[in-house]
Amino acid sequence: MKYRERVNNSTIRINIASADEREIDKRHYLDCQEMEEVCCSAPGKVLVTGGYLVLDRLYDGLVLTINSRFYSIVKSINSNPSSSSSSSLSGSYPMIVVSPQFKSRQYYQFKYSDLGDVDKQQIDIIADPLYIDQFKSNKYVEKTLLYSFIALSAILPNSQFLSIISKGLEITILGGNDFYSQIPQLKSRGLPITYESLKSLPAFLPLECSLDDLQKTGLGSSAALVGSLTAAILSYFGAIDLRANDKQQRALLHNLAQLCHCVAQGKIGSGFDISSAVYGSQIYRRFSPSLIQSILNLYDENKLPTSNQLLKSILPKDYKFNGKLIKSDGLVDWDNENKPMALPPKLELLLADVSIGSNTPVMVKKILEWRKSNPEQSLALWTQLDNNNTQVKNSFEQLHQLYANNQQSYNETIDKYSQLAQSEWKQDDGSVAKQLCLLRSAITQVRTLMRQMGDIAQVPLEPKRTN
Repeated sequence: MKYRERVNNSTIRINIASADEREIDKRHYLDCQEMEEVCCSAPGKVLVTGGYLVLDRLYDGLVLTINSRFYSIVKSINSNPSSSSSSSLSGSYPMIVVSPQFKSRQYYQFKYSDLGDVDKQQIDIIADPLYIDQFKSNKYVEKTLLYSFIALSAILPNSQFLSIISKGLEITILGGNDFYSQIPQLKSRGLPITYESLKSLPAFLPLECSLDDLQKTGLGSSAALVGSLTAAILSYFGAIDLRANDKQQRALLHNLAQLCHCVAQGKIGSGFDISSAVYGSQIYRRFSPSLIQSILNLYDENKLPTSNQLLKSILPKDYKFNGKLIKSDGLVDWDNENKPMALPPKLELLLADVSIGSNTPVMVKKILEWRKSNPEQSLALWTQLDNNNTQVKNSFEQLHQLYANNQQSYNETIDKYSQLAQSEWKQDDGSVAKQLCLLRSAITQVRTLMRQMGDIAQVPLEPKRTN
């Protein structure tokens, strides 16, 4: 995690999950000299190993975060609470969600009714009737806000929750250029389609199409958005302080973000993208779907959970607010695993924009149907995939250790092999060379096996190798 304060001393900026990022230019901030605001960012991801296997808790996956991030900025609309909040714990309060890149400004009403019992309070977010003609729904934003507020209403004292929400909220969301194909931008500027051209583009370029027509690059934009927005809301209300690096607060952020993302998707996914947005690059093993299944069941019935139902699913057992342990009956520890794992020194992850999208839910459905219909065949293939995935993980660990033991020898070998064709690599040319060869062999075999699985299941998982 990285933390910095803005020059005006009224804005707290927190980057969840370590990764380098391009600085946000001051022009992208709203004028907030008189008000405090919080900006939280979360990185995108690349799943290096564990594709499809990571859906099953029997297998883990290696996921790396990238230097492209989503930013969520939260501040109050008014410096003073609305008059209705001073005499009543119920009311309707304004919220504005701004997305400058889409030239979008969405108006909402947050409705809160406290009936004297935490399980009878009513919370909802609706489009502001005054601006209904301009409204366009974004379920990732709306579900994250709604479920975060339900959780906060139980964690915070009523007075603190209402004192903040009654001022109204203005939320600005920005996504790094790399989450979206920039080929149209390069062409319109007459620039060659190269990495250097991409780096020359201004940050947070406006997008000349609707969200529905957008060509995304598959770097986990929805998870980075949900991760940054959940962190910003929890931080702004004081439920977490990520600067303290408290494990239970980080777990609350992770669990709630996972739930919000699943509700927005309408299904329980593997969760590696949210986990990497919150914890950074890692070896990931998924959580058990049963942890949040009851909340998804309510969603399927078009019902919202009570605050206690929600806390039972997401609250870590030892979470404390202002030093006081928050208690809720039936809390269960989450069983997800995230072991930090970075790219070895002097190795780089390069990504290409191929301008070809894929329907991931359909592909996942077909792979799982094939696995269910062919248990023996799929087990044999997945075992081979897992063995090679494990080799990639082991080689990463060994390369980190070799670098720590002798940086000069490590660097010399990497520099030497970076100038050689891969056909010239030799496994008997020292320890670093051996691990490079094992790593290349394992990744090549993973691609071969993924292509084989795709052919069998009739899903285009991996393109044929070209020279």
